[in-house]
Amino acid sequence: MSCVLSIVPAGGKKAMLELADTADWKACLDVRAQQRLWGAVCALLLAFALLALVDGLQGMARSGSEVIELLPGDSVPLSGPLTIKNPVNNDLHARFTPPNSFLTYELEGFFAGYWFGNGMWRGHVRADASVRPGRYELQIAFRGAPASATQRYAVVVHEDGAHMRAAAPSFLRRIVGYNPFVLAAWGGGFALLAGLVPLYLGCRYIRLLAALGCGEVVRVQRETPEGVEEQTFRIWCQIYGLRAPAQGTACAVYDGQGRYLCKARAAEFRKGSLELTFPIVASPAENVGTPPNAVRTGCLVQLRPHQQPHSPPATGR
Repeated sequence: MSCVLSIVPAGGKKAMLELADTADWKACLDVRAQQRLWGAVCALLLAFALLALVDGLQGMARSGSEVIELLPGDSVPLSGPLTIKNPVNNDLHARFTPPNSFLTYELEGFFAGYWFGNGMWRGHVRADASVRPGRYELQIAFRGAPASATQRYAVVVHEDGAHMRAAAPSFLRRIVGYNPFVLAAWGGGFALLAGLVPLYLGCRYIRLLAALGCGEVVRVQRETPEGVEEQTFRIWCQIYGLRAPAQGTACAVYDGQGRYLCKARAAEFRKGSLELTFPIVASPAENVGTPPNAVRTGCLVQLRPHQQPHSPPATGR
């Protein structure tokens, strides 16, 4: 929520120079800019990962999960559910239609499913280097199981990698030649790694604010007390381990660029958050058409002068 502020007391320019011209504040601006840059990089990587995932899902929906694509001389792993209990290798029968001696199915064995522990079979579909490109049907059936339990797969043999890439239902697969799910995994992984940089920069920004003796505004509220015509702003700021000023202490408020805005009076301190208040007063700047400044989240409250040494954290508050 943005709350309009319109009071600039005398000495405001001097207070602004005390903060904005310090080396620590310039370092704060640099760190904040780097944090935003790396945050944008993370957002782009996550967006790419999401788009790649959506592209892979739509490609799978268009082609179907029963479609197996391979090149001459390649093999593709394949697994499916069991339709009978306690089978042996001879119970599984694989048949290609039309019959092709250059396509083979090799059973590796049986195992328990990873999610629900149900019985599964696992094997490979292999294509000889002499197989002719085309579309074939693979039927997996178990001895003693009903005909309706037969599992059918479409095996598509492409002439070469270029034809396989051109026929892919995935847009990313056709453009860059990589599996979109692999690209999504890489994009998400790099986004997580890059996300550590804004985290580190945020910690450094907090340390620099503490060195300046400043807290950051995290909430702004505008209210009108009963029986009072004058409206009041109430703000809350995190003080990052600094000593909270006594109630009634006037604290300077700055915007995100270090420009002086106003003075607010300290009120209640609770759980690391300091509450401050200040009234809304008509500004002479409004009379000349200059837009007033604004107090919003991200602004700074100077809890102690920058020239003074660090104050130890308060205890028992």
